[in-house]
Amino acid sequence: MAGSSYFTAGTVLQDRYEIVGEIGRGGYSVVYRARDHRVGADVAIKLLVPPPAAARVARERLRREVQAVRRLSHPNIVTVFDVVDDGPWSFVVMEYVDGPDLAVQVRDHGPLDPERVARIGRDVAAALEAAHRSGILHRDVKPQNILLGPGAQARLTDFGSARLSGQVTLTLTGGLVGTLDYAAPEVLAGSRGDARAEAYALGLTLYFALTGALPPRRAPRAGPAAETGGHHPRDRRGEVPVWLDAAVARATAADPDDRFPSVALLAAALAPDAAPDPSPPARHACVVCGASEPFGLGVCPRCARRAGGEDDILVFVEQTSAGSPRRALLELLADRLPGASVARHQSAAEGQRPLLRVPAAAGGRVVDLLAEQGIPAWTESLAPLWRTDVPVPIVVLAGAVTVGGLVTGFFAATPLLFATTPLVAMGLVSVATVERRTPVWNPRPAGRSSLPPAAERDTVRTLAELPTGCARALLIDLVRRASATPADPALIGALIQAACLVARELAGLERHLDALESQADRLSATPAGLDALGRCEHGRDLLVQRLLEATATVSRLCGDAAQRAGAPDAALAVAARDLEAEGRLHAAAAREVEALLTPSC
Repeated sequence: MAGSSYFTAGTVLQDRYEIVGEIGRGGYSVVYRARDHRVGADVAIKLLVPPPAAARVARERLRREVQAVRRLSHPNIVTVFDVVDDGPWSFVVMEYVDGPDLAVQVRDHGPLDPERVARIGRDVAAALEAAHRSGILHRDVKPQNILLGPGAQARLTDFGSARLSGQVTLTLTGGLVGTLDYAAPEVLAGSRGDARAEAYALGLTLYFALTGALPPRRAPRAGPAAETGGHHPRDRRGEVPVWLDAAVARATAADPDDRFPSVALLAAALAPDAAPDPSPPARHACVVCGASEPFGLGVCPRCARRAGGEDDILVFVEQTSAGSPRRALLELLADRLPGASVARHQSAAEGQRPLLRVPAAAGGRVVDLLAEQGIPAWTESLAPLWRTDVPVPIVVLAGAVTVGGLVTGFFAATPLLFATTPLVAMGLVSVATVERRTPVWNPRPAGRSSLPPAAERDTVRTLAELPTGCARALLIDLVRRASATPADPALIGALIQAACLVARELAGLERHLDALESQADRLSATPAGLDALGRCEHGRDLLVQRLLEATATVSRLCGDAAQRAGAPDAALAVAARDLEAEGRLHAAAAREVEALLTPSC
């Protein structure tokens, strides 16, 4: 495509748009400046040029994307007017912005003034926030898609283009879309990105605008190397203000949980007088009481037991062979449970005591999670005390004590010994029985739960049911932040309960999207399939966004003293109402996709 010219100057499309000249190219598109003779103004024409094998699906996908983007109206978003088919051609008609894109500006004039970069960042973040509120992700934020029009206003363009390019080369259900250089680590790893991935791309874009280059790469054809603490433009350009460097670094943190929960908080941080946003709560801590939580379960055993029921199960470590495997397991347990004694590590490694106790619904997921950490495990139902298995050595010891005591008492004519020996043996068995049911990891609460009882129960049960993934991670992050919010407990409880509902619906939509992978060809061949897929993807993105917005609201209330002194209740009430409404709304979309995935007889 590099040497071809699809339209020449003077070409007229639809008896209306006269091509003036080419102004840019993308992976599967060419952009032209054209004159709209009907309204007497210039427009931008984006011509779609996918590979022939994918043209039909790509056109249909483009049409649906444009229909969604046309609903957006924001001063920092380039307006999309229409998508048109003209014979073999399909193209998008957009507002023409008379100005260079950010990449050209940096190429021609070098790194920009930090204040201007911060202003561009606020403009683009405002555009993304408006889109995210509608459940629309850009998926390709980069300097080439930021136009600098008259008046120094930044305008974001090319919504839906990344989805279009991804449709051509990758899966229907997400996959890697967008530009490799600005893709977030989780997207490069194959996850479906959310608003935090867009904040990452914007952060790298600001880094580029400040330094004129991207951060170092680990490989020639790979994106910038992910950094736990994010990328700091001050390392390359010392005149970058500390506040701007900190905002860019947090936006580009490797782990999405370490970034700003929403682009609105990123926009707020792009100002010299911005109030510092509180850092994410400590991980590896129970979301309810703050006790040690080293296995990624979300809640500690005590809180799980308090909110659980009679269907709890015990998780035991599988016995490993003596030697290096046993030593490796003991070292791993010592690393995860530094507060437990060596004897406890040993008893857990030998399967004499359970590692932890969890609700039954979490059994399979916990075993899988432990296996990922190198700890093989199995589960056992929580039997009544009188039916609990007692280790054989204890039974043998109790029998020996009983026989020895009885014999000694008989020959020594000591009635007291004769009578007390069985009690001692029963005591040994009782202690062993209790030990058999008491998990090695059973930390004391670090504090009192700030969640109302109903919200605490919903949290524990939902975390027990949710698979490892986006829904679970978002719910854990929200609950951790909400637990530290100085607000009305009743409102916090309502917010958490609504979030649990949304997280369950989100996990269902993600499960359906994963199932669509295996049926992509069949579904993409029909409008009904694309409709259901679109609804499922849109619903997933909206639910993720609502959870992120709730997290951002809670985070803002924790960090902004002025808001804490004001009326935080109103913000929490709105967030809870939005969450609950969105969760119930998209339950219908999930049912529709589930029906579509069920083969007809």
